[in-house]
Amino acid sequence: MRGAAVTFRLLAALTLLPACAFAQFYAATPLPQPLMSHTAEVLGGRIYVAGGLSDRASNGGYLNNVYYCASMNEDGTLGAWQPASAMPEFLGLGLHASVSYNGRLYVLGGNNMAGHMNRVYHTGVNADGTLTAWRATTAMPQRLYAHSASVYGGRIYVTGGVARGTGAAAQAYSSPINADGTLGAWRIETPLPSPLFGHRSIARGGRLLVLGGSSSAELYGAGGIPPAAVSRAVYSAVINGDGTLGAWAAQPQLPEQLAFYGMIATEKSVYLLGGFDGGVVNSVYFSPISSDGGLGAWQALQTLPQNLLSLAAVSTDKYLYSIGGGLSYLDDPVGGIYFSKIQAEPKAFVKLNPSSINPKANGKWVSVVIGLPEADAASVLPASVRITAVNGVSVVPINPDPKWTSKLYTGDSEEFPGMEGVTYLLLKFSRQAVAEIIPEGEFSVKVAGSLADGRLFTGESMNRGLSSNKTVVAAVQEKREGERVGLGGAKVKLPKGAFKGNPDLLLTAGPEDGAAVLPAEKEKRAGKMKAKGLAAVSEAFEFGPHGETFEKPVMISMPYRADLLPAGADENALKVAYWNGDSGEWELLVSAVSKEDKVVSAETGHFSVYQIMAAVPAPEAPAPVVDPAPVVDPAPVVDPAPVVDPAPVVDPAPVAPPAPAQPSGEFSLGSVYVFPNPATGGAKPVLHVAASAGEKLAVKVYTASGRLAYEAAAAGAPGAAGGEQAYEVELRGEFTSGIYYYQAEVTSNGRKLKKTGKFAVVR
Repeated sequence: MRGAAVTFRLLAALTLLPACAFAQFYAATPLPQPLMSHTAEVLGGRIYVAGGLSDRASNGGYLNNVYYCASMNEDGTLGAWQPASAMPEFLGLGLHASVSYNGRLYVLGGNNMAGHMNRVYHTGVNADGTLTAWRATTAMPQRLYAHSASVYGGRIYVTGGVARGTGAAAQAYSSPINADGTLGAWRIETPLPSPLFGHRSIARGGRLLVLGGSSSAELYGAGGIPPAAVSRAVYSAVINGDGTLGAWAAQPQLPEQLAFYGMIATEKSVYLLGGFDGGVVNSVYFSPISSDGGLGAWQALQTLPQNLLSLAAVSTDKYLYSIGGGLSYLDDPVGGIYFSKIQAEPKAFVKLNPSSINPKANGKWVSVVIGLPEADAASVLPASVRITAVNGVSVVPINPDPKWTSKLYTGDSEEFPGMEGVTYLLLKFSRQAVAEIIPEGEFSVKVAGSLADGRLFTGESMNRGLSSNKTVVAAVQEKREGERVGLGGAKVKLPKGAFKGNPDLLLTAGPEDGAAVLPAEKEKRAGKMKAKGLAAVSEAFEFGPHGETFEKPVMISMPYRADLLPAGADENALKVAYWNGDSGEWELLVSAVSKEDKVVSAETGHFSVYQIMAAVPAPEAPAPVVDPAPVVDPAPVVDPAPVVDPAPVVDPAPVAPPAPAQPSGEFSLGSVYVFPNPATGGAKPVLHVAASAGEKLAVKVYTASGRLAYEAAAAGAPGAAGGEQAYEVELRGEFTSGIYYYQAEVTSNGRKLKKTGKFAVVR
């Protein structure tokens, strides 16, 4: 009988409620191309989208270099997308930040083939929606990507991000916005409690809030996998009268760890859309904002149509928009746009107690609470509320039990904890009526009702609705092969699977920033170049991430200038030279020259600074050749004594002094390895370096992303170890699970020998 009743109720419901009634999200005009790691702002009735990673090659890469805009219609739909301007960085940008203020758009930092950026640009808007010329203003103190920016009280605040050369950053900065749109000097503010990237920030009610993000050292972990350290923390800092930040204080945590999500804020609430929690999620959460800028406890709303991360989100007082995003960690971009009618069709959060029903258990009611992010729960008409669906399937509506009077709460109640700062209506439904239409166990219900002003609302309890795509391993490792073109004609050709991580967001190639090279370093490079008889015929190019290593070699190409060739140099013999900063030497690579294109190419297993070199021909010694006096003079020729006596010429002592060469030839390295490998549990890895002689051993250990993780030195000669003459050094760094690369350098008699390798740690 129970099954028949359920069937009857379900069939009857199909004639009562349209299947698409009160949809959470509606589709809008999609982006002109799939995008993720982009930004979006609302200005003058239009949405502006900046940069981002696409799956369509543009300008030799996959970073969007166009600023798009679309008008917002009264019903929430969007007009056609149009190019508003070229990006201020012609290579495009990804993982940047943007804000709008006083009719102007600002773009801050980001990354492209030229590397991390600290540049800040601003622009105005023409009457037709296009943008005025971009103007550079005061650059940020650090080169950053995956950071966040907010505006409050006429100042821009920048927090966290991944900084060039140091990894995840905790720094916070602010800069005043001048009347002409330029920025004043940047000021260091109170740093975040921990390094963060992939987070979001917002300023409200005299507070700056920072939410979620990752506290990992880099954008990718060992082997190119996504980071494990994703945060649930929410921090706020009071913005003082002079714009400085007070101490950071904890706010109610996010309901799950979350990074690279979309965030918007209305006057009443903060919304988080999608994101990364170890997988890609479709969740939508909100928290009420109090008048002093504090947040309440987070509540789940109905979900996005797709699992998305690194999406952009904007809102007006009527609509909320989800724009683009990725289907896997920083990859697989999409162009879809969805909007929610938060004013005309308010969305409610719904919670039940109990959330699962045992038919044999005693109980009179099922308690249901309803709260509205963009409306007052006190305006809900209790008699209008009804359960309309169970587990996503429509049912004959069930009304609240009239024997119990509804109650309004703010904060925790006896049945519902975790409600700090949230206002909601508590209703009771007949347990027997609910039990007749639900399966045993956990269930989710959808409710609908009316507000006092006549608007209709819906909401669904999210016991079953949230999903996370956990099959998000670094799929980019098997993709993104091909050639990338950077600044100045620098090129990188990637074989399949060579780059661990997303090369279109992280790969950099272009002329080295000369201002960042210290004078002493420049002098050292020039001296070593001269000592090797080399001359530069190109500028120095930097390929990055600096220190990145590859299991498969990649091909780099750089242009050279024929006018810089030394007299007599062989153009066909040009070489790509690598500057080894550790040894302080230029190392020549096997190279191929294209005289037609004026380009030299070489394979390399790591990224650093490279330059095209020519061998300087040895100057001819004209004196012995031109001066024929000793040769032509017949006296010495006829006289057999000087001719026969070859002692000054043949004497091997001055010609071939192998005495110094012999000892250096005896200095050599033998077996070099780390044990145990892998180092499991709490075991400390030990480096073994066999050497025939030595005065010092220097050791450096790098993470897979190229960050220096540990360094040590051992003075003196090698001793007896492992059945041979060797150094053995315990590597005492704080190594988490992953792959590490070591460099061992032994010095003897002013000569240095080096070996590299890798080892694994499993904790």
